[in-house]
Amino acid sequence: MHIVFFSTSDVFSGEEILIDAGISYKVVPTPVTDKAYCGVCLKTNSEKVVELLKNFEFKIVE
Repeated sequence: MHIVFFSTSDVFSGEEILIDAGISYKVVPTPVTDKAYCGVCLKTNSEKVVELLKNFEFKIVE
């Protein structure tokens, strides 16, 4: 799944949270259908991220 944030700073803050939680992820370009958002997003297979990132504004794209 892609976790699409509204700002680049949120991407990198979210990245720090995933590192601390030991969750594997990649920083990748935002899918073409969601270019209105930030240009990069986090890609992971972990469902735990929704709870970990609950204080951020983001969209899940499968």
